Amino acid sequence: MSIRICVCGDEGAGKSSLITSLVKDIFVTTKIQPILPHITIPPSIGTPDNVTTTIVDTSALPHERTTLNKEIKKSNVILLVYSDHYSYERVALFWLPHFRSLGVNVPVVLCANKSDQTSNTSTDQVVEDEMLPLMSEFKEIDSCIRTSAREHHNINEVFFLCQKAVTDPIAPLFDSKDSSLKPACVSALQRIFYLCDRDQDGYLSDKEIHDFQIKCFGRPLSDLDLSNIKSSIQRQLPDSVTDKGIAQSGFVLLNKLFAEKGRHETIWLILRTFHYTDSLSLQSGFLSPKFEVPANSSAELSPAGYRFFVDLFLLHDKDNDGGLSPSELSALYAPTPGLPPQWQENDFPSCTVRNDADYITLQG
Repeated sequence: MSIRICVCGDEGAGKSSLITSLVKDIFVTTKIQPILPHITIPPSIGTPDNVTTTIVDTSALPHERTTLNKEIKKSNVILLVYSDHYSYERVALFWLPHFRSLGVNVPVVLCANKSDQTSNTSTDQVVEDEMLPLMSEFKEIDSCIRTSAREHHNINEVFFLCQKAVTDPIAPLFDSKDSSLKPACVSALQRIFYLCDRDQDGYLSDKEIHDFQIKCFGRPLSDLDLSNIKSSIQRQLPDSVTDKGIAQSGFVLLNKLFAEKGRHETIWLILRTFHYTDSLSLQSGFLSPKFEVPANSSAELSPAGYRFFVDLFLLHDKDNDGGLSPSELSALYAPTPGLPPQWQENDFPSCTVRNDADYITLQG
């Protein structure tokens, strides 16, 4: 995967110094050329998803506007840099409206540079006074960060944020204005909860949580970490954690907390483990895998496949009456896209074996 970062901002905001500081790992005190050549960073362990990154420096001067616009349109993410009150005001008055006028739909990482020149102002105050008002007005802003090329402060981090804005975008997951997960994300997480709740009791037990952890992250969860997770959920939703485990509402809240803390890559890792695309739909190859049967051959369930369907039926036959009632059948199909069209055309479940109560049986 390749990512193209377009670095924009007023003249003197420190765009070229940020790039030079990243490449040379020190602050360059000598005069830097007005516009740096494109920088390509090969994949490394430190980059998300092993991406190749191209960083493009730009100029805000009027005679460079055509080149600027061309580079903005070619980018996957924009790093918008400001460094003082004037360049900050221009973010909302010129830069962000200009991006919109070009019709680009890419995330913007907002960078307050030269933090060494405003050492008397705390980062929390900058976030509260400058960044949050812009984020509430301009939804294209993915994240914000304060940097200093001179002190080499947050240099690697700002470009990592740009990469992450492309590989793990927050916009499809979280509405920062309402501080809530978006409906499509909630639906996906509810489905994942359902699949991980193996005994279908409405809670993720400690074992189910550990299995989920291994499946998504490939490493176990310590008892202390699990206890801390439960405590974080209980502070906001006390009833969502019981002796049985974590309820669905608590599981969704946990992911909301990840989003609020800027850990949306964790949510994406969970979603992608369960075969979700970047648009939060299930991968077509997962829904309809290729299954080729050679000529003059037939296919049948293996013993393991037969056992799977038997266990699934028994799990959802809550009243043990040997048939799936409409509510039980609905619960069984809850994590699926719905009944196949062919089944609906044949009036399922009326077309198969049912008991005296008109409920589909295991044989059916």
